[in-house]
Amino acid sequence: MRIVSKKWIFDSLNSSSHVNKVVSGKVKNIIEDIKKNKDRALLKYVRKFENKRATLNNLIVNQKTLKEAYNSISNDSKKALKLAYKRIHYYHSKQKKLSYSFKDQLDSKFYIEWSPIENVGLYIPGGLASYPSTVLMTVIPAKIAKVPNIMICVPSKNGETSKLTLAAAYLCGVNKVYNVGGAQAVAAFAFGTKLIKKADKVFGPGNQYVAEAKKQLFGIIGIDLPAGPSEILVIANNNSNPSWIAYDLLAQGEHDPNAKTYVVAKNKNILLKIKNELQRIMREIKLKNVDQSIKNNCFLILAKSQKEIYEITNFIAPEHLHIHEKFNKNILKNIINAGSVFLGEKSPVALGDYAIGTNHVLPTDQSAKFSSGLGVEDFTKKTVFIKPGKKTLKKISKPTINLARQEGLEAHALSVEIRKIKT
Repeated sequence: MRIVSKKWIFDSLNSSSHVNKVVSGKVKNIIEDIKKNKDRALLKYVRKFENKRATLNNLIVNQKTLKEAYNSISNDSKKALKLAYKRIHYYHSKQKKLSYSFKDQLDSKFYIEWSPIENVGLYIPGGLASYPSTVLMTVIPAKIAKVPNIMICVPSKNGETSKLTLAAAYLCGVNKVYNVGGAQAVAAFAFGTKLIKKADKVFGPGNQYVAEAKKQLFGIIGIDLPAGPSEILVIANNNSNPSWIAYDLLAQGEHDPNAKTYVVAKNKNILLKIKNELQRIMREIKLKNVDQSIKNNCFLILAKSQKEIYEITNFIAPEHLHIHEKFNKNILKNIINAGSVFLGEKSPVALGDYAIGTNHVLPTDQSAKFSSGLGVEDFTKKTVFIKPGKKTLKKISKPTINLARQEGLEAHALSVEIRKIKT
């Protein structure tokens, strides 16, 4: 971790390559192998990375196993899952897309129909930790959108899959679950195999290999957004509690060794206090992944003014933004690039990872500049039906013919002209 300036951050992120060539090459080879060899390649990678004793049959997690997993967890875990389910469902139910129609100023009618994507593949991370919360975050909006075929891929660790993750799948009513992870799972969704049906779109966060597979396969398959590794940026002030901020940074840092954590403040003293707290906590408590993520990717940024704080924040475009201020309308006006924004020091980002209700599948790696967190609309698509009226045709036919010929597209012009529309 280090204290840096706005210029250092801008120069660093502008010069850094967003594509790791080693990762990119490995993912490309896996994709080509899955495309060519289907289930045989899929089983090879599962045996290599997840379960040496895997067979094609035990890659399928059947309904009985899902039910047993749910029954095996504690009552407290069941209550926690149900509470999270209820809150996530309520929030996402407000995002339903309704079909509608309208007539224009003349006499043409337009029908806008929203329909669900037919086949979706959900990627649930599971290599470094278990993520039943991601099952809820991806399945619930898909169910609200009325997606007919929902498939889940989740990796196992030495052949063991998180009971809580499988229990979440059971609670959500998903019955197509596969013990497959990594880039090979995304490739299987993209091309389809005998085991796994081809998906139309893939969703869910993952490590750098999963994120890279999604990028390389976009176009062959739809993707939700580049999601992962995790990020947090905290805007601190003189009154901020340095210990609370340190724990917030560690909470995101433990997701992945490549997770990125930032704090920006106008006062160097608070940054030093946060640095000291991070070092103290890491000495006293053993946490996964944080030694690498905090050591290599934790940046404490000293800003000159409030304006510069907003500039830095919007440039980084963090997945999670935590603002240690009371809510005011200036925040809404000045923060334009962020996945989810948590307001006030008693609003830890971890609430958003589980049970506040908002989605935790969020844009990372500066992609919040052009994309948003996962929602119901991502599982739908719209089709527009157009019925031109006589008055409209009379009004627009001649200009349409003119523009087509100006562009040198004679067939376009003739396709209108041949209908002998009177203008």
